[in-house]
Amino acid sequence: MRLALLTASLFLLAACQPEPIPVDGDPASRPADTPRAEGEMCGGIAAIQCGEGLYCADRPGQCVNTADGSGICAPRPEVCTQQYDPVCGCDGKTYGNACTAASAGVSIASQGECPAD
Repeated sequence: MRLALLTASLFLLAACQPEPIPVDGDPASRPADTPRAEGEMCGGIAAIQCGEGLYCADRPGQCVNTADGSGICAPRPEVCTQQYDPVCGCDGKTYGNACTAASAGVSIASQGECPAD
């Protein structure tokens, strides 16, 4: 009798335990469609977007055009110098410098102008 009472009590106790509450700031606690902050991972198979004023930056020369590629949310510059130091963007367009590419939300594929088609 005591064993049956103890077993029933344990089942009731387990059923009454609250659901775990996600810790604020834990990336796993946010839905994939929640825009990410500066320095957080973006892109990837879930196509995670960056917040306003940010873009998903790849490492230079690492244009991620695959479904599982990811980058880091970086700020889009609002002001750039006019210094001409061309870069080829991951979108295949030539930009005047790395800053103007970042301002357009485009990562750098390579230094110099893009090859002509």
